Amino acid sequence: MEEVLRETFQPLELIVLDVSLEHAGHPGITKDSKETHFRIKLISDQFRDQTTVEQHRKVYSVLGPEFKKGLHALEMDLSAPKGV
Repeated sequence: MEEVLRETFQPLELIVLDVSLEHAGHPGITKDSKETHFRIKLISDQFRDQTTVEQHRKVYSVLGPEFKKGLHALEMDLSAPKGV
């Protein structure tokens, strides 16, 4: 996931945290489930002048294959660089 995000968005900052263990025992999450929940912070020029919904759609479109492989939830903090 991190590699795809880096290649696609060329971020100034990217943090990817696996928070799957926080959701162990939730419905639909089995003990065999791995890496199902992630939290990302992504700062990219590609988000400039875009609404939050547009930013989220871009990320979801890039990570579609990850959801098919078992990604269940993604918490996103997305933004364009601040300043000039």
